[in-house]
Amino acid sequence: MSASSTNPQPTAAQAMQPWQAPVNKDIVQRAEQRVIKQLLQALLFEDIIAFTTQAADADFDNKDVLDFVIPALSGVEYHAQGQVQHSFGIIRFNHQAVQRHASDGSMNTATLEQVIADIVLPLDDAALKDSFINELRHTLTNEIQAQTLAPTSLPTVDELSYSALEGVLMHGHPYHPCFKSRLGFDIEDNYAYAPEFANPIEVLWLAVDKALIASNTLAGINVSEWVADYVGESAHQKLQSTLSHRLENSNKTAADYTLVPVHPWQWQQTLIEALQPLLMTQDIIYLGGTGETYRAQQSIRSLTADTDGKPYLKLSMHLVNTSSTRILAKHTVLNAAIMTAWLKRLAAEDDSRDAAQIAFLGENVGISLDHEVLRARGYQHPALYGGLAAIWRDNADDYLAKGQQAIPLNGVSYVHSDGQTLIAPWLAAHGVAAWTEALIAVTVPPIIHLLFGHGLALECHAQNIVLVHEDGYPVKVLLKDLHDGVRYSPKHLTRQDLIPKFHQLPAAHAALNRGSFIETDDTDGIRDMTVACLFFVAFADIAIFLQREYQYAETDFWQQVADCICDYQARHPEFAEQFARFDVFAPQTRIESLAKRRLFGDSVFPIKYINNPLANCRVPEPC
Repeated sequence: MSASSTNPQPTAAQAMQPWQAPVNKDIVQRAEQRVIKQLLQALLFEDIIAFTTQAADADFDNKDVLDFVIPALSGVEYHAQGQVQHSFGIIRFNHQAVQRHASDGSMNTATLEQVIADIVLPLDDAALKDSFINELRHTLTNEIQAQTLAPTSLPTVDELSYSALEGVLMHGHPYHPCFKSRLGFDIEDNYAYAPEFANPIEVLWLAVDKALIASNTLAGINVSEWVADYVGESAHQKLQSTLSHRLENSNKTAADYTLVPVHPWQWQQTLIEALQPLLMTQDIIYLGGTGETYRAQQSIRSLTADTDGKPYLKLSMHLVNTSSTRILAKHTVLNAAIMTAWLKRLAAEDDSRDAAQIAFLGENVGISLDHEVLRARGYQHPALYGGLAAIWRDNADDYLAKGQQAIPLNGVSYVHSDGQTLIAPWLAAHGVAAWTEALIAVTVPPIIHLLFGHGLALECHAQNIVLVHEDGYPVKVLLKDLHDGVRYSPKHLTRQDLIPKFHQLPAAHAALNRGSFIETDDTDGIRDMTVACLFFVAFADIAIFLQREYQYAETDFWQQVADCICDYQARHPEFAEQFARFDVFAPQTRIESLAKRRLFGDSVFPIKYINNPLANCRVPEPC
């Protein structure tokens, strides 16, 4: 069941209507307050701006509602209510609107432009604040559009397929202030291609001279045969016929080309210009669509085909979202199949109980325009780097047994605008404590077994984990987005004999993104990647959700996580050195300061040491 079937979809003209009046002031204020709150929460948590808190009891705990006072320019103060959560000290404001108190005693509900003028613009040395402000404004516009056109109520969770849920979960990043910036989209683009609107997208196809292609696949897969099988016999014949027709006056044949999919927005906005010289020489030939349609997943550039069971398709886009340009660099595309083969072999040759819980959505085929070949021929357009590429990923349906369904892990904490929680039926049926214990039991062991048992960290935040359930009860997880989401120290890998040779990232890429690497000697950094992604990003949001919506204490949640880890460690005394090396119970862990990096750059990579909630848990021996 698709998201579009639950509510009639507006036309493109209707999608623009909120900016043509009348506007729904309640929706606009709700959207604006979300942007303001996520901005201020990040600025406070990352120590970018100062604040004070007031509570009735000086010995407040994470359940107490605090009054946050944030000083700004010229005697202005911003007031908000919320909590300093037990989960890593995360700051979360409550439903009360942020208020602006002027020096003359007047007060109003804060607007984003006031916060920008009073707090963001005065930030000293924030060299990137203009682009950051631009992202904030775009985020607000896109959030207003999303909330205006959102269904008034949620469909029942068990009625929704995994692909439909990718569109229903419209909130975006729960921490990043620019959670829906999507720079490059206008509001018509956003309506056409954003996941929350679940509109059909027709992928376009190019024929690219094989001399300009770099590709990699799992052993035994031929790229041309793969693509032919993927598009289907009829569509492939159509594409080949079009290609042959275009080559009638050429000395080349269709066999000289590889078919490459491209996102229609990327084609229109970037590639028509960037590839123009290659289109003129017929090194690249535009073939058009096949009629098959797709729907965007939460990442926007990953697509699910409307034809059931097809592999997911991840495409390059020069779209800036949450401050990152969503290209697909050649080295990551070529590493996809290598990473998949490596991880699956590690799991297959590991006979432990915990290895049996590990399942990856394999990335079996990757294809990219080879910018290095083009550069050698004198083509220097910047969009050629990572601008035309595709990775095919296994469909989650391939890993579901009869009676099983799947949901993105971030759907666990989803609360609709009307206050409905998506998983309410599951918690009612199974009980909060028992359901939470099951969630932890299927999520934590496979990921920490990769860390302790193999020396690997995965970028396993909530969008990269698929929760499989039976009637709402968690039974396993699937891990995805592997091509550049793994980190390890070669000398600390358990299976030294299986270390693959990866394609290394170019120096220019590393200079622009200091967090983009696979190998490191920093074992604390490997531990921190697991803790930051699984616990800080994914689990903290769930812990806070359970406390706020179901009064289930965060401390109880983290004790359950600690108990699960200790149970694992008790079963695996052979990994005692790894437990010490990758100490997930350490008092502090490191995270990337997302807002600070987007404001000040990463000439000195911005990290923050935060208190680890697992450090305060009751930990029996041998932990």
